[in-house]
Amino acid sequence: MTDIRRPSLRFGARRKPDQAGAPLTVVTLSHAARYLRDMPPSADVIVLESADALAPYRADLEALAASSADTNSQYEFYALAAAMEHLPGGGNVRVALLWSDANEAGARELLGAVPYRVSFGYMGLPLPVWRVWHHIHSYVCTPLLKRGCERQAVRRFLALADGAGAALVEFPLFESGSAFDVALVDVAERHQRRLAETDRHERAFLTSGLTEDEYLTAHIRKKKRKEFNRLWNRLSELGELRFAVHDGGNVDAWFNRFLKLEAGGWKGKRGTALKADVEHRAFFEKLCRGAASQGKLHCTEITLDGKPLAMLTSFRAGDGLYTFKIAFDETYARYSPGVLLMLKLIGEVLRDERTAWADSCAIPGHPMIDHIWAERREMRSVLIAGSGPFAAPALRHAATAIKLTGKLRAALRKHYHAFRKERENDQND
Repeated sequence: MTDIRRPSLRFGARRKPDQAGAPLTVVTLSHAARYLRDMPPSADVIVLESADALAPYRADLEALAASSADTNSQYEFYALAAAMEHLPGGGNVRVALLWSDANEAGARELLGAVPYRVSFGYMGLPLPVWRVWHHIHSYVCTPLLKRGCERQAVRRFLALADGAGAALVEFPLFESGSAFDVALVDVAERHQRRLAETDRHERAFLTSGLTEDEYLTAHIRKKKRKEFNRLWNRLSELGELRFAVHDGGNVDAWFNRFLKLEAGGWKGKRGTALKADVEHRAFFEKLCRGAASQGKLHCTEITLDGKPLAMLTSFRAGDGLYTFKIAFDETYARYSPGVLLMLKLIGEVLRDERTAWADSCAIPGHPMIDHIWAERREMRSVLIAGSGPFAAPALRHAATAIKLTGKLRAALRKHYHAFRKERENDQND
């Protein structure tokens, strides 16, 4: 059943006008219905409350992704629907579709789409906080906004949050210097909104005009290059060793092989492999199928006599590539098949006319990829204060708490990787 209504207003908040002046018109849609395809609601903002409600807007969302100055494969229709349907918390996610003003014929353009969740008690705050959705598999949370319309879209989203009484709005994990970043900072400054940065870090990135040999020579020490060549040659002595790049081909076969390989390693032993969780497995399967149907699934693998030693699943977005999940056969760990695969990917990216860059989507200071991919992509996260009387102190409290939590997690992660490296060295001795 379709439910078209105004969003509920909490804490006595009233709907706020867009900063351009006119009050926002807002419609909330809980589920899709057949007539919506022929008679869609018209409003400045349409809030979708389920993955099902996304369906009538598939064409609009795909066109938006193609027209956005910033890329985000995770917020494209196929990936967003899969995450909302299968990942924990997905059922509570809302997607704000931000539309242009209606023209004389009553037609509107989609200017942006922002998935978000509303939290209460966030960082101990007894206030509603809107958080752009960041789930367990997230590697980028930059909203998709129509090129040239970023400021209008940001204004509308913030006005929507104000109208619902949000004390804070959190924008996590977006690229520093992106079109969205520039628009967000500009809107905050122009309308005197308090903004606090809660995180800034760099992660390994690949983009270069060099050839593969030139890149490896320029960025990897000769001793290391010789070691990687030696490992490749030793592996090739064991059988037919191949590096392959493809678009998934038989997606079922790729998907099942990947799950089996991942589950055979330490993730399987810890119970964190995708195969071990029904919903995460369903998410990954739907993600791969959706990407493959649009020619956006990118698969790389190293095989020995047809048996996979290392596999990498990545997704295309615009002229770039986001790496997502890597798995390798740990019985061959002494040959570093995962490292060899990422090294081989360098040449593939530099040769591929469709690909201008690849984002490792790795944690900052990653012990493997940081040493072989030389470029860096800077990411940041920010909080913006709402318009209520408690927004300013809430911003200070939350920003401090988030930074302290981030430092603690970084310290624990550092010790964890040091422990794993020491354990692997002991096993190889």
